[in-house]
Amino acid sequence: MWHEHRLLIDGELREASGGATYDNVNPATGEVFGAAADASPADVEQATSAARRAFDETGWSTDVELRVRCLRQLHAAMEAHQEQLTELTIAEVGAPRTVCASVQLAEPMGFLPYYADLAEGYQWRRDLGARDTLGGPAERWTEAEAVGVLAAITPWNVPNQINLAKIAPALAAGCTVVLKPAPETPFTALALGRLIAEHTDIPAGVVNVISSADKAIGELLTTDSRVDMISFTGSTATGRRIMEAASANVTRVFLELGGKSVSLVLDDVADFGMVAATAAFGTATVAGQGCALTTRILLPRSRYDEGVAAIADMMAAVGGPGDPSDEATMMGPLISPAQLARVEGYVATGIAEGARVVCGGRCTEGLDAGNFYDLTLLADVTNDMTVAREEIFGPVLVAIAYDDDDDAVAIANDSIFGLSGAVFGADEARALAVARRIRTGTMSINGGVWYGPDVPFGGYKQSGIGREMGVAGFEEYLETKAFARPIA
Repeated sequence: MWHEHRLLIDGELREASGGATYDNVNPATGEVFGAAADASPADVEQATSAARRAFDETGWSTDVELRVRCLRQLHAAMEAHQEQLTELTIAEVGAPRTVCASVQLAEPMGFLPYYADLAEGYQWRRDLGARDTLGGPAERWTEAEAVGVLAAITPWNVPNQINLAKIAPALAAGCTVVLKPAPETPFTALALGRLIAEHTDIPAGVVNVISSADKAIGELLTTDSRVDMISFTGSTATGRRIMEAASANVTRVFLELGGKSVSLVLDDVADFGMVAATAAFGTATVAGQGCALTTRILLPRSRYDEGVAAIADMMAAVGGPGDPSDEATMMGPLISPAQLARVEGYVATGIAEGARVVCGGRCTEGLDAGNFYDLTLLADVTNDMTVAREEIFGPVLVAIAYDDDDDAVAIANDSIFGLSGAVFGADEARALAVARRIRTGTMSINGGVWYGPDVPFGGYKQSGIGREMGVAGFEEYLETKAFARPIA
């Protein structure tokens, strides 16, 4: 299999200090399929130094034309290696081939030309006009410039998507980057480093990629005064620690954290066909390991049994997880035995607190070698149960009954999270009015898909700070400098 095990530091593909490596395990088979460089604190130091030097001493941050060309070169390189990257993502993430053709790889590749175009046409200078000031008439304007050195710390669930969602706008803005992927998914990031080194004109030090089995390696980046910004996607608990660490240097942070998003079904829905399909396929997507997935479904009490039955039937039609390399597979494994145990523990807690297993609720029979868990629907859930309040990060949907619109909105908003959501209703005006009352960063109406490189993504409350993707995601990586000069 085509893959890259070496770090990218200061333009050089190299082994970790002392040649240290760690095993990369296929989550569908439990077998080791390669070893990745295991970076040390010394490697992190060198990567950070290189990024700082590249920002301070090269023309990268001011040369828009170069940045645009390099982003397009990287996109071309990824297109040329798309099949190899697909096989790598299947083996490393357990992502089904069909999902690699969308959110796991193909769609995120489109971030690169989007941000190349955005940078090329961006209004870097904005005129504020003339004004009489204390010092007399003055011409005033603002200029946008790069924040500086970015520490990008990314998770394992959709690594291509999140790696590119961070580095594409950061590079377009003129930042330099140290990319630290999750220990579970090093190869997708290291392959990106290899493509950058071998197929682009990105100067040495502008992008550095470090992998490590030690999660604490990432903490070194969060306390380093040479880092100007931290962009992190992961759990809310880790996000809190990063905020605390960043506060010592008042380092800018972008945080995309957890979710317990709601799919709210209004009582005027004609039938549950679309609702059930969206719920079942949404729960199967990335094996439920997605922060923006709608994992709480609110059903009107008067039609609760009807809704639960429709969703269970659709989950049966979707089927169980399987070999992610098979074209027919819709859902692959969970990332690790630890994640599988986490999901099992949450389902057991739900049952103990009064939830009813309608379907699933067990490890998949006949697939003992990997981390497979059945599509699961828990009914009779109330919003005070653990499974309704905490992020399970597995293929588990919980169904909650509500009385009226006000009750539904109250349940939806009774959460520390506010990342995504959905509303279904026959009266679109009513559905939109309800959606506007839910405090969340993205919202789907009657199955509308908001995902795209131009759509800002992020959350309210403890789901994060800032927005990723779109113009808003680009401007996260910019500073605004104001200028004035006297008018003669």
